[in-house]
Amino acid sequence: MILDIYPEKAQYKTKEKIKLIVETENNRPQEIQAEIQVMSLNKVIYQQSVELEQGLNEILLEGADTEFGGYGVYLTVTDAENKNCRFHTAFDVVDDCKRAIRYGFLSDFDTKDGAEQKDVDNLRKFHINMVQYYDWSYRHDNLVSEDTKYRDMMGREVDIETVKKKIDACRSYGMKSLGYGAVYAASGEYYKKHPENALYTSAGDPLVFIDTFYIMNVAEKCGWREHLLSEYAKAVTEIGFDGIHMDTYGFPKTAFCYDKKTLVKLKEEYPALIEAARQRLNQITDDNHLIFNNVGNWPVEGVAEASQDAVYIEVWEPFCEYSHIKQIILDAKRACKGQKPVILAAYLAPFRTDSMERAANAAYLLTAAITVNGAYHLLVGEENGILTQGYYVDYSVIEESAGRKLRDYYDFIVQYMELFFDTELSDVSMTHIGWDNTEYKCFHEKWSVDGKADRIWITVREKENRKLISMINLCGNKESEWNTGKDDPKKQENLLFQVQVDKPVRGVYFISPDFYQGKAMELPYDTMKTERGFAVRFEVPDLAYWSNVWIDFQR
Repeated sequence: MILDIYPEKAQYKTKEKIKLIVETENNRPQEIQAEIQVMSLNKVIYQQSVELEQGLNEILLEGADTEFGGYGVYLTVTDAENKNCRFHTAFDVVDDCKRAIRYGFLSDFDTKDGAEQKDVDNLRKFHINMVQYYDWSYRHDNLVSEDTKYRDMMGREVDIETVKKKIDACRSYGMKSLGYGAVYAASGEYYKKHPENALYTSAGDPLVFIDTFYIMNVAEKCGWREHLLSEYAKAVTEIGFDGIHMDTYGFPKTAFCYDKKTLVKLKEEYPALIEAARQRLNQITDDNHLIFNNVGNWPVEGVAEASQDAVYIEVWEPFCEYSHIKQIILDAKRACKGQKPVILAAYLAPFRTDSMERAANAAYLLTAAITVNGAYHLLVGEENGILTQGYYVDYSVIEESAGRKLRDYYDFIVQYMELFFDTELSDVSMTHIGWDNTEYKCFHEKWSVDGKADRIWITVREKENRKLISMINLCGNKESEWNTGKDDPKKQENLLFQVQVDKPVRGVYFISPDFYQGKAMELPYDTMKTERGFAVRFEVPDLAYWSNVWIDFQR
C-alpha cells in the first residue's frame, strides 16, 4: 500500500514547519488508515492517526525549537489481514546547515539531464544537504562560458541551463549547491598567456597533470590568486551557486616560482587563500559556503582553522586500513578543535572491481566506521550513484535493493545525529577497555578497538551523563582494508558487556539500522558491585553490520 515515505526537504531550520511525503499505490480508491509516530532518541514526541489517499500525501508537523536535533518517523498501517506494516524515515532540524553537512555530488549536466530532476530528488531522500557540482565549468581558469552549451576540459557536454535548474531544485529542497573550482589548475591556453602564474619543478619544467592541467601558483603575490577569486565570484553571481568547493591535487607540496629560484611551500599559502576566498564570497552574500579539499589528508593541520565550513579530506593510500579512518577523523577534530564537521571523501573502488553484494557490504561497514567516529561520508550522488574514484563523472550505480539499505543507513544517521555527532563525547576506546582498563568490558572472544579483521570493532565514547558503545561487525572478513569488497559479516548475538558506573542509570538503549527499522529498544540490565565499584551488565541482542548501545544517567 505504501510505496515510500520521506521528508520534503533534506534538512530543516529551527522552528521551520516539517512536511512529510507519503506515496501510496494509485490503484487503491479507499483511504488508508495509518498511525504516525515521531521519536527523539528513545522518546515518542508526537503521535497521531492519519488518513492516506491514493498517490501523494502530505503530512504537516510543527517545527522543532532546537538548534541540533534528529528525529525518526514511523508510519504504521494495518493491512486487510490485521497485520501491522511499519515504514520509516527521518529528518533533522538545525539552526545552521553548517552544523551538520551531509555532502553529495552531481556530475551530469547535459541538456537531456535537465529535463527532470530525479537525481536531486534522490539526494533529498538521502538527506544530502550540500552538493558538490563536479565538474560544471568551461575551463578551470575560465569557469563561466560565454555560451549556454559547451564542452569542458575533458570534452563533456555541459548545458549551463541544466546546472541552473539543478541549483533551483536543490534550493527548493533545502540543499546548498557548491560549484567545483580547482585551486591548482589552468588550461594550456591560459599557461601560454601567463607562464609567470605557473609552478615549476626544481629542474625548471612546468608542472602538468595528464598533459592537460597546468599547476598554478596560489601565492598571494602571484596574479593567479586574484584571477581565481574573480572566477569564484562569477560562479556565485552569474550561475547562482551558494558557494565554492576548492579542489586541490595533493601535489605538489613544494614547487618553484617562474623565476626558478623562489620555493613555494603550498601548506603555508593555502590558509591565506581560503581566507581570501571567504572574504570575496562575503562581499557577495552573507550566506555562503566554502569547502577546501585536503587531498591525502594534507595539509589538514595548516588549514583546519581557516574560514571554511568543514574539514574535508580525500582519503588515499597509504591510509588503507579501518584504523586509518579513525585516525584521520580524530586528528581532524583535534586540528579544528571540534569546531567544524569532518567529511571524508573515501571512494569505494569495489563498486567497479567487485560484485555488487561485496561492494555494498563495504559501503555499509565504511559508512558505519565514519559515523561512529563522528564524521560524514561523501559517497552518494546523482540517481543512486556511488563514487569509486576521484573523477566523479565515472561514478558507478548501486542496485536498487542495496541502495534502499544504504538509504536506511542515512535515515538512521540523521535520526541519531545527537549521539554520533555530539562534540562533547570523547573517544576513550584506547584507554577504557582492555587489559587493566575495566571501565568497559566485552566478554566476546574476538574484538578490537582499531578495526582488526575478523573481529568486532568497538568504539567507546562518553561524556558526563552519557556513554555510547558502537559495534561494527568485521567477523568473517579476513582483511582490515576499508576499500575492498566484503563478505556478509557473520551475525553475532547476545554480546555481554559490563560498564562501570558512577551514578544511577536512567536507561540502557539499543539501536541498529539493521534491526527494528532503527527504533530504539530499552535493554534490561543488572547492577552489580565489583571490586572497583558499581557496574551494569547487559546483553546486546543482535549485531549484523552495525549496532550501538547508549547509557543515560540520572542528572
